[in-house]
Amino acid sequence: YEFDVLWNVPPIPDQDGVGHVHTGSYAATFQPGAAKVLAAVKRQAIHGTISYDPNIRPALLGTPEETRPQVEAIVALSDVVKASDEDLEWLYGKSTPVEEVMRQWLKLGPSLVIVTRGPWGIYVKLASKRDMLVIDPLTTDVVDTVGAGDSFMGGLISGLLDADLLGDREAKVRL
Repeated sequence: YEFDVLWNVPPIPDQDGVGHVHTGSYAATFQPGAAKVLAAVKRQAIHGTISYDPNIRPALLGTPEETRPQVEAIVALSDVVKASDEDLEWLYGKSTPVEEVMRQWLKLGPSLVIVTRGPWGIYVKLASKRDMLVIDPLTTDVVDTVGAGDSFMGGLISGLLDADLLGDREAKVRL
């Protein structure tokens, strides 16, 4: 990828009546817009639900040590977090197991953490459950993986909204 970015969030309208907010990628961690994204997420955490996909872009983010606090601040405010194993490897290093990061993130506040692992499937962990669910990958011929994580996240949010597990304060409790 090649990025040419000037990132500054325009004024965010009043969030009353907004049930769910999703954020992710460099939009949530790249200044100067990141501070405004974090403020919007903080406001939304009071009114409804939040989903977050760090979707790490190392070329834009400096070092993991600089980026990790911003990522964890949004994780702590989120209800649903989806990351790839590559995101976690960049943030925490190769020696930190995916399962350990999932447990750490759940302690910060989300109800659900999902990690996509490419050809190794998906790990799913609910804060309310002891065990982790491992979903095997579908066998398919992959042509191009660009947008795969975004498509996964879109489907996840849609499914959780349809199940009435996102969208307002009561959904936050049900999730």
